[in-house]
Parts: sequence; C-alpha cells; structure tokens
Amino acid sequence: MKTAYLNKEGIKQELKVWLPATKLLEKSNKESAIKEYKKMVSFYPIHEEVYDRLMILFRQLKDPQEELRWIDKAIRTFERLFAKSARSSNSKITSLSRSILLSTGLGDKKGKPLYQPPPIDRWQKRKGLLTTRMARSR
Repeated sequence: MKTAYLNKEGIKQELKVWLPATKLLEKSNKESAIKEYKKMVSFYPIHEEVYDRLMILFRQLKDPQEELRWIDKAIRTFERLFAKSARSSNSKITSLSRSILLSTGLGDKKGKPLYQPPPIDRWQKRKGLLTTRMARSR
C-alpha cells in the first residue's frame, strides 16, 4: 500500500519521499522540520517513525514538556490501534487466545498481557526517564 499526501502545489507525494526530505530539513531548520512532522502525524497517525523523529527533535531543542506531550499522544494512538486489532467478535477465538496467553506466561491471571508491543514499550520507558529527569530539575 502506497501512502501519499498533497503538498503545497496539490501534487501527491509518497511518504517515502516526504520523510527523507524532512530529515534533510532537520539539519538546516529544526522548527520547520517539526511543522512538517506534525503535518505527517495528521496525515499518517499510525506511522511510528514520525513520532520518533518529533521526540528526538524536541529532545535536541531541550523542550521536555513538548516531548512528553508527544510521547503521550503516540502511546494513546498506538494503544487505540492495538486495542482495535485485539477485539474479536468470536468468543471461541477469544477464549483460546486467552488460554494461550496464560499458558505461555505472557499474561497475568486476569488475561491482560504482561508486555507491551514494541513502540509503546519503548515510549513508556522514555516517558519514565523523562519524568524522573523533570522531577529532579525542579
């Protein structure tokens, strides 16, 4: 599946072109790169690399409040995405999935998974580190 957006001239461009161009823009003007990444998030809310680049830029600009805001937004977006994909209308599939989760040790007694999917796990670790650093600096 190709992803595309409309640029200022109304011409469709793929995300494969937009990301590298914005990465090059980061070197010269970080503020305009942030604006471009924010546009990307509005067009492609489930593209994890865009969130990662935004967080990195805010870290480089030493703006922990904005970085924390974008970490929270990314976590919420991806939790909603994974919650939608985890729902099943078939009760037999749900019960089998829960029993497999429990038997492999990947879930607690209530059937909730012990481990988060990769981007959420990484962002939660970063959020914890960022909040402790912010608390120390106060």
